[in-house]
Amino acid sequence: MTGQNLSGPGDLPDIDLYRIFAGQEEVLARDLQASKLAGHPGVHGDGNEGLWLDLLRKRLPNRYTVSKAIVVDSAGGRSHQIDAVIHDRQYSPQVWERGEHNYVPAESVYAVFEIKPEINRDYVLYASSKIASVRRLSRTSSSFTWASGTHEGREDFVPLGGLLAGSCGWTSGLGAYFEDALADVEEDGRLDLGCVLGQGAFEIVDRGTPNEFTTSSADRALVSFLLTLLGRLQGLGTAPAIDYSAYASWIDGGPRNT
Repeated sequence: MTGQNLSGPGDLPDIDLYRIFAGQEEVLARDLQASKLAGHPGVHGDGNEGLWLDLLRKRLPNRYTVSKAIVVDSAGGRSHQIDAVIHDRQYSPQVWERGEHNYVPAESVYAVFEIKPEINRDYVLYASSKIASVRRLSRTSSSFTWASGTHEGREDFVPLGGLLAGSCGWTSGLGAYFEDALADVEEDGRLDLGCVLGQGAFEIVDRGTPNEFTTSSADRALVSFLLTLLGRLQGLGTAPAIDYSAYASWIDGGPRNT
């Protein structure tokens, strides 16, 4: 055949992943700004949450579900309502769902995030209290049977916690004021990672030093956050198998009567 220019795989141009992620960051920032211009605080807040939730749902593997939810445990405990809960739906059920109200079992939770229009001291401490309300819940771990036999219940992990924001309330950025706020968070509510558009992504690697963090460059906030989140989720492995007998005790009146 003539007149055709057939190229092999080696002739294809490299894909520019940075430009792809940068473009997504620009779109998210623009949409967040449009939500802010809506004027009504409730509309603005709901818009912010919806945009971040949509982003996480599109970018995380299908083994994870992302919901605005309340987390519950087998003892009847519950968390505050959490803006974004990353939880398992492959092996874990949803306790109850009605409209925007979702209740998910504590064992299914991988990570929780508070979503705010900006990051500042009050919002850092507020996010910490939300995260702590999840981590203080009881999480069961049961053995389960699969093709290779019985697998004993796994050692549980501490769910990740963080904060997502559309801007920074500190003129100095993610510096000394952010460090001071992190030093004052609740022990059970220590942050692990987050993203501030236009400012950078941040990560606290060691919960023993809650105010020591790393940050990305401002123009790589979203891509840095997403890749860090994926890596941290990967490190957690699979959520523990739920001990359904602990939840079933409520059928006959529940633990309060025992």
